[in-house]
Amino acid sequence: MACFIAGINPKGSASAVPFAIGDEILEVNGLVLHGRSHLNVPTIIKGLVGSSVKFIVLRRSSATEDLAVKPVTQFPVCIDEEEELFSAYKNVRVVSIKKGSSGLGIMIIEGKHAEVGQGIFISDIQEGSMADKAGLNIGEMILSVNKDSLIGCTYETAASLLKKTEGVVSLKICNPSKTNDTDAYANNLDPNVPNTVSGKKSPVPTTDVKIPSRPVTPKPQASPAKEVVDPSKAEIATNENTTIEINTEKNPSGICVIGGCDSLVNTGAVIIDILPNSVACKDKRLQVFDQILEINGTKISLDLSAKQIQKAVKQLLPKVRLVVFRPNTAETEKVEIELLKKAGKLLGVGFRTNHPNGIVVTDMLPGGIAESDGRIQKGDIISNLNSESISNMSFEDCSVLMKTTQGKITFTIVRPKPKTRLL
Repeated sequence: MACFIAGINPKGSASAVPFAIGDEILEVNGLVLHGRSHLNVPTIIKGLVGSSVKFIVLRRSSATEDLAVKPVTQFPVCIDEEEELFSAYKNVRVVSIKKGSSGLGIMIIEGKHAEVGQGIFISDIQEGSMADKAGLNIGEMILSVNKDSLIGCTYETAASLLKKTEGVVSLKICNPSKTNDTDAYANNLDPNVPNTVSGKKSPVPTTDVKIPSRPVTPKPQASPAKEVVDPSKAEIATNENTTIEINTEKNPSGICVIGGCDSLVNTGAVIIDILPNSVACKDKRLQVFDQILEINGTKISLDLSAKQIQKAVKQLLPKVRLVVFRPNTAETEKVEIELLKKAGKLLGVGFRTNHPNGIVVTDMLPGGIAESDGRIQKGDIISNLNSESISNMSFEDCSVLMKTTQGKITFTIVRPKPKTRLL
């Protein structure tokens, strides 16, 4: 596995740097990315803080042959070259609309659908508008505007593209849940950025909101007496097992878990970090030091190795189902580890900042002092270095401190120590 640069946006900061398509990203801000999947690397890069980013890349003459996609040369990506991008969507059609003085007559939202995931959806249509006459329906997903793909676009980007269109506008549309009566809200659309193309807010779409511009069939509402706990909405209670479900749309969950029979945390698996802007971070229910008892049907037994637990965590499924135990107070221990650093010898610790308890060890470089000593492991949280708290330090300051400190170095490690709990 590796992460390669597939394209360089001429409007981005990277265009001023001598990057080349095919360069393999080995390291960023001291974090080793060599051997990591391209699914994980963007999350790591997006979570970096500071005004500058330092890359170490490897350039090979034949690297473009290792790319899993064609080199990206147009921004947004030209859909003529990426037609297979839409092969997974149902009921795809092209609709041509002549844009009038009053616009297209559609309102859009950035939301997600249970089947097709995150995207730009039609939330309302003005009666008698060009979009109404063209046969567009509420709840349909806009895949592209003219030749500009909207897959992965934010609301702001989509609205800007629609505003700039003139004359005849070609929209590629899909209807992921085609029914007799198309209703964006009956189709499990879960909007998170409600807005209209004109910039005015549209009603927050819930099952209780009616769309005034077009009659729709309301979604039947369950009787309160029959209401059951929905794992996708269940809140995690303390001191009891809670089953939750997170829609990941086959994206990494963003949770970092430590534990395993062959690790220094061998009594269970515990969340030690939640990556910023990840699926789990946006879901907001999981917390650092929550204990995971089951992942997608895999029970966390005491005979599972760290590798087996990580494999279960990293599964890319449409939904992640977890059984979580949250103690009243975090079950942790503090360990002090003293290392001797000599001039010219690296500690060999890769880490990530922005953690409430310190910095999280993300990598142990082979041959480094820490790796040779064996008492520090990936997932450890370093709260102090030589009695100096580093919990609120920037990545740059921590890096300087790690590199310049010599002689005896005392690390204070905050490490999960969960009680043995089995399902």
